[in-house]
Amino acid sequence: MRKSILEEFARGNISPNLGSFKKDSHYGRVMKTLSDAETELLSVLDGEVKETFQQYVKACAESGELTEVDRFICGYRLGMLMAMEVFCGRDDEIFKAVEE
Repeated sequence: MRKSILEEFARGNISPNLGSFKKDSHYGRVMKTLSDAETELLSVLDGEVKETFQQYVKACAESGELTEVDRFICGYRLGMLMAMEVFCGRDDEIFKAVEE
């Protein structure tokens, strides 16, 4: 029996954040540069400056995660609006609900 995508998503078996990338891809090279720079900076910093930099790195990662979640939600909502338009036609009631 074929499983439902929605069921798998609800069970946590499908996640939009899971993925992989090739190390020699543009993204892989950028991530390596970022990681190497962070490692180098941490090796030369000490004390309060090192702690401040670590807080900065942590805040940047958290900010990126929040942005990803927001983009996912906005994209999902847009997709649902498109689906509603396909099944319901262009109905002003759909857009009134969105604008409120």
